[in-house]
Amino acid sequence: MKINQDKIENPAALPIESVEVVNDNNFSYKFYTYGGYIHEVNIPYLNREEITEDVLLGYGDVDGVLNSNGYFNSIVGRVANRIGGAQFSIDDKDYKLFANTPPNHLHGGKTGFNKKIWNIDNIEEKTDSTKCVLSYLSPDLEENYPGNLDCKVIYELNNHNELSIEFHATTDQDTIVNLTNHNYWNFHGHQSYYQNNEDHVVQIISDEICETDQGSIPTGNLLKVTGTKFDLRKSFIIDREFLNSGGIDHNYVLEDQSMKSPIAKIYSKKTKMGVEYFTNQQGIQFYTGNMMLDNYVGKQNKSYGIQYGMCLEPQNYPDAVNQSNFPSPILRKNKNYLSKIKIKLRNDF
Repeated sequence: MKINQDKIENPAALPIESVEVVNDNNFSYKFYTYGGYIHEVNIPYLNREEITEDVLLGYGDVDGVLNSNGYFNSIVGRVANRIGGAQFSIDDKDYKLFANTPPNHLHGGKTGFNKKIWNIDNIEEKTDSTKCVLSYLSPDLEENYPGNLDCKVIYELNNHNELSIEFHATTDQDTIVNLTNHNYWNFHGHQSYYQNNEDHVVQIISDEICETDQGSIPTGNLLKVTGTKFDLRKSFIIDREFLNSGGIDHNYVLEDQSMKSPIAKIYSKKTKMGVEYFTNQQGIQFYTGNMMLDNYVGKQNKSYGIQYGMCLEPQNYPDAVNQSNFPSPILRKNKNYLSKIKIKLRNDF
């Protein structure tokens, strides 16, 4: 395993560091301490490990990271996804949040965890893995969420080509928490095969999705996917017809939280590169980049556009705090929050 750690110069003079980890098979990732933003995930071609593809969309430089209003590849919180009406209650006490997607609240508010400097607490090197521990203390009433929330995020890459992300949190007051990672994947890479989401293969092992209204707020109902475009239980090739239908931006209900079997996968038919996801969470948001900015210049001077990236976001259900039949996102005082994501990186689909 190889580790490269650097300070990142930036116009705002913020204390941003980068850490790159390369395993013994030449799989690698690189992150910034600003927002826990994962800048690169590189996968080598099968039997040609010296040639790699960066399979994450992202910003061309640190200025893009600092100036963006998006969530490329970052830590999302305190509460990922949407909260209807930008408000919630805990034990009859009401809280009003910033409506950054009026009239609703999205991904932690005006200045979410994707805009915070995370501290590197520790980098633990072992023979077959490297673990990076990040921390951030979110103060009481930051974005009007109650409680001082002590957060730790652990990134780990091993020689089995597994990139794991763990989210830990404790609070001194009852609050709500729903943390996730917002990687934008494109497994065609950034070189000769680069294109939009077409010719990817996707599979999600789920029988139901959360029904949503026109503002993408859950109605509280769960819909069977059978006979709909949301049925991805069998491997499905993303084509132009699927993308023209509006793609997908929905939460899939997960029955298997054991992390023994993959609950989702995406890969490129061209590069044969992709991922399998394992999680202990009860849902996973699948987003096909339907609201991406058109003609945005990203890494390697590639022009990104609508439906040029896809996200798999393991998490609790959207707006769960306002839906009595959804799993509760309330974290009680002195209790522990733990979310686990394991991403198996592959080049042999």
